[in-house]
Amino acid sequence: MNLSTKRVRTLLIPVQIAVSILILYLLFRSVNLAETYKTLSQVNLPLLLLSALFCIFSSLSIGFALHGALKSTGAAPPIQTTQLANFGGQLLGDVTPAKSGYFATPVLLNQLKAVPIEKGLMSIMSVGATNFFIKAAFSSAALIYFLNRISIDSTMMNAMLIGITLLLAGGIGLTILVWTNCLSSLLQKLSKLPLIGAVIKKLDSIRATFSKDKAALRKSAKTTITSIFVSILLSATSLYIVAQAIGLTQATFQDLLFMGPLTAVFMYVPVTFAGLGLQEAAYVFLLTNLGAPLEIALPFALLVRLLGLSTDLIGLPALVKTSTGIFNRLGKKESVTKEKPASPTMSE
Repeated sequence: MNLSTKRVRTLLIPVQIAVSILILYLLFRSVNLAETYKTLSQVNLPLLLLSALFCIFSSLSIGFALHGALKSTGAAPPIQTTQLANFGGQLLGDVTPAKSGYFATPVLLNQLKAVPIEKGLMSIMSVGATNFFIKAAFSSAALIYFLNRISIDSTMMNAMLIGITLLLAGGIGLTILVWTNCLSSLLQKLSKLPLIGAVIKKLDSIRATFSKDKAALRKSAKTTITSIFVSILLSATSLYIVAQAIGLTQATFQDLLFMGPLTAVFMYVPVTFAGLGLQEAAYVFLLTNLGAPLEIALPFALLVRLLGLSTDLIGLPALVKTSTGIFNRLGKKESVTKEKPASPTMSE
């Protein structure tokens, strides 16, 4: 089954790359390249650096939410470790479909400061559920906001609705796992099945940990919600400064406040790597309908992508430092699998 999953993923990678390249090609084909280059060459670099700083602050805010969740479970490492793992997870999310790479953050925490995988995973899911719900609510409000300002065709409307639906589904799924007894009940039922029952029983300690930490995580709910809202505001500020740096005057701060979460829904559509191409197309569509020239809207979208990726490189040292340990863990699990059935890993 694992082999089949790996084959499917391997086949999907070229498709996802092709879709991203095709969308970006169509976007560049529609612009005057000379004017686009002129726009990029005249970017105000000090303002761009200031925007990057606010982008970092936005990511730090999510890191504080994660640290608060870890602290409530009694497994919080030093705050700088949590932040490095958070940036490392975000960096992996930047290059994986639907930002799924971020769920490797518990492994980074485990390798950096021996944070138990189960507690790291529980904290990630708790913050993730809240983040999905808030982003889905913001995106829904943003869609209504832009419907009153511009004309959105059915194709773009359906794409945005799909993205919002995926956010809601992710939030609901993680909420069910974190805040209800469904995981416990499911594991108990599966443990009675033949063949796999013995393996499932080995997850009982994880089930017990989840049940215990579920109540503790409620204490961090306010911190998580506040941190996510602060992150959205800081991100909007970063977008507004990028707009000023590139000479984009048609979009107000309020426009960009709603535009950020709305375009971000495409990052969770598993068609490309973190929505590469899809998010840029959404930015271009919204900005041009607000009156921005295409030759400014596209460079703006590309700079936003570049800023997100470059600031997440703060987590690269953590990835490099833990890569040997991660591979060793995987290697040991593979060797154990050859000898006897191993319990499923919680690192995914």
